[in-house]
Amino acid sequence: MFIVHVISGYLPDDWGGTQLHLRDLCKEQKAMGHRVEIFARCGGEGDDFALSQDLYEDVVVTRIRNNFSDVDCLEKLYTHPVIDAKFRTFLEEKTPDLVHVHHLTCLSSSMIDVAWSLGIPVVMTLHDFWMQCPRGQRIHPDTMEICETLDRSVCRECLRKLWPHLIPSEIPIPFFSRLFGKRQEAEKILSDWEAFMKGVLGRCAALIFPAAFHRDRFVDWGLDPGICKVITHGLNKESIPFRPKPDEPVRKIGFIGSVLPSKGVHVLLRAFQALRQRVAGEDLTLEIHGTVMDFHGDRSFQDELEALAGTDGRVTFHGGYQTEDLPGILDKLDILVIPSIWWETFCLTAREGALAGVPVVGSKLAGIGEAVQEGLILGFEKGDVDDLTRQLLRLCEEPELRRKMSNTRNLVRSMSSCAEETVDLYRTVLEKG
Repeated sequence: MFIVHVISGYLPDDWGGTQLHLRDLCKEQKAMGHRVEIFARCGGEGDDFALSQDLYEDVVVTRIRNNFSDVDCLEKLYTHPVIDAKFRTFLEEKTPDLVHVHHLTCLSSSMIDVAWSLGIPVVMTLHDFWMQCPRGQRIHPDTMEICETLDRSVCRECLRKLWPHLIPSEIPIPFFSRLFGKRQEAEKILSDWEAFMKGVLGRCAALIFPAAFHRDRFVDWGLDPGICKVITHGLNKESIPFRPKPDEPVRKIGFIGSVLPSKGVHVLLRAFQALRQRVAGEDLTLEIHGTVMDFHGDRSFQDELEALAGTDGRVTFHGGYQTEDLPGILDKLDILVIPSIWWETFCLTAREGALAGVPVVGSKLAGIGEAVQEGLILGFEKGDVDDLTRQLLRLCEEPELRRKMSNTRNLVRSMSSCAEETVDLYRTVLEKG
């Protein structure tokens, strides 16, 4: 089988959970005897929409440059005729059996229609909420409240802060215009965007979700449940050595990942300060590994975190890290915390901690909450500093609990198992024609 994977950006230029998942999935699919290639967006110097090709870890990657040089309306952020035309030529030359889409931000969502029009079935994995929310997370950047319902009047003002030149402000319209059904321009822009996204997703032969919670949010949105399938992500279990330390005292509590408000690092900092008042000894430290990211143009989060840490030398911001550094980072931690306050669709870091034998504490929320239900990690209520402090204290003071949470490696799915189920889905799709 010849599979083309499509993603918004790929290694080594772009890396994150989605990129690492695709890398490992490609390795397994190649080991199974399938041919795989990747089509990805890239940025940087050069003409927009120029194609280049390289080999990354023995996989051919075709990259199309897009620096948004011609974006003069919201529509061009999610469907672009030039990108579609380039992708059509690519598919006509390659003639794959199937296209597997992983993310389309910075590309063109109508690439799904391009493949569909050529008779090539499309499977898409929904790694986040971008097809429902142009910010990708269904969380309001000002209040940090999850958007439990999708209210497009709220979206309008939220998105205007991000793209004021693409989404017009509210303009009163005359009574007779309203009477005859004319909508305000901003409302129509968002209505057209939502209808477009539902349309292209409906033309996929199958949609993959890494967690049931994530699938249910899209079914609630109106997608056909018959094409929505949960396939839990797998990991390359051999890449992280299992080195549990359940009988050693807790000295280092850690966070690993992008440092964003939605990741809840501020909640962890407050809980750590409270924990220090209740645990004897001066050697308890908090190790934060990850780059402090720009959150939709807001760069104030680093100042907030530094203010919370104060002059306490027990809190260390290590900054960014490379993928190959991860086993060594995990080996030094006694507890790993996943304090996210948004609907994480899947939590790769939690599984990585479990593979290393590090007890993991995480929010009882969305995909992380499903890991709690599986017994993979220890849960606490989202954003609740007191509850997080209690769970950390339990791991410090209850040896049996710590031993139990240090031995959840067997609950982590292997990538080979994930790849087999994914390929089985491809076969089902191809058999249906």
